[in-house]
Amino acid sequence: FDVKRLAFYGAADALEGPAPDGVVVLEFPSVEEARAWYQSPGYQAALQHRLKAATYRVIITEGV
Repeated sequence: FDVKRLAFYGAADALEGPAPDGVVVLEFPSVEEARAWYQSPGYQAALQHRLKAATYRVIITEGV
């Protein structure tokens, strides 16, 4: 997949709301490409292990 890592568990300073344990920001060429990556067999296989380790939030949003 054509994905660019913009942030990956760097220092995070929560100005509003609870501080996250970690933040990952990925950039995809389109929302459709992001959904295809999320629904891909490779990511879905890894997801099963991630969900056992912690509670996560995954958000897809359009950029500017």
